[in-house]
Amino acid sequence: MVSAYGLPRGWRPRYDRLHTGERPGWASTLTTTGELSEGERWTREALDRLRARRFSAPGLVEFLAASFARAQRVRGRRPELVSQSRRFGAAGLAASAALGPRAMVRWLGWWAMLDWHLGMVESSGSERGARALSAADAVTLARLWAAPLARRAAHPAVIALASVTDVADGVLARRAGPTRLGRDLDSAADAAFFHATVGGLVERGSLGRWVLAAERAHLVVGLCLGSASYFGASARPATLEQRAIPASLGAAGLLLAATTDRRVRGGHRASRGAGRWASHAFVTAAIAARTLRGLRAVGRPSGPTVG
Repeated sequence: MVSAYGLPRGWRPRYDRLHTGERPGWASTLTTTGELSEGERWTREALDRLRARRFSAPGLVEFLAASFARAQRVRGRRPELVSQSRRFGAAGLAASAALGPRAMVRWLGWWAMLDWHLGMVESSGSERGARALSAADAVTLARLWAAPLARRAAHPAVIALASVTDVADGVLARRAGPTRLGRDLDSAADAAFFHATVGGLVERGSLGRWVLAAERAHLVVGLCLGSASYFGASARPATLEQRAIPASLGAAGLLLAATTDRRVRGGHRASRGAGRWASHAFVTAAIAARTLRGLRAVGRPSGPTVG
């Protein structure tokens, strides 16, 4: 038997405790403000139970089983959303064919995550409710698709276009109303594209190898901090404003590195020293800003946008 939110009977915590701020054991760091959507309530219940079981192997298995079961129910209730997701997936897979098998496999991995988390295509607050995938999601997915292209050919035009899509999906999301999926998808696209572009620029000598090492270290630290925030305290993800400074620094650094490299190849070697120094400074600052943002997020109490 399962509860209304897809968890086995006995998983659901007492909501009188949740709304008064009482939490059992060491999970008492979370506060509740505002009203939660159906998906957010499900996520909070599942994480409560997982923490109560101290992340034991059986607890993790039940958590994943409940998550997959809920995803299946969402697909059953929202066939139009499933069809839309499959159209997006098929379009991306067809476009990835031009980039080779590895790009196709990466895209299938992203689409599988999207299909698993269709329940997050919903809004919170005054606009609560199920939603469809929007133009903003399509633009964000296009940036994810472009990551292998940036690794192969870190051309200034590719970097500039990705920066435009980063701004455009934010504008489109505000017009249509943001969703939990769009929020997390945008962060994933930013990280994937930035990492791929840094790798491509390092391979062609536009950035030093230590920059790629720093970016990989950031990803490891970010994964650890993100997991601690999500599973340990359900901390709120960074807002668009909090991501704006790292994104701007990163875009400027990557564009400068790609542009300076092209000028050097054209014979303008006088600009090499200053251009390389500036590009390294901007990219390093972007990595540092993203890491600091993650550190500040650890332990921050969550509002109604958990999960």
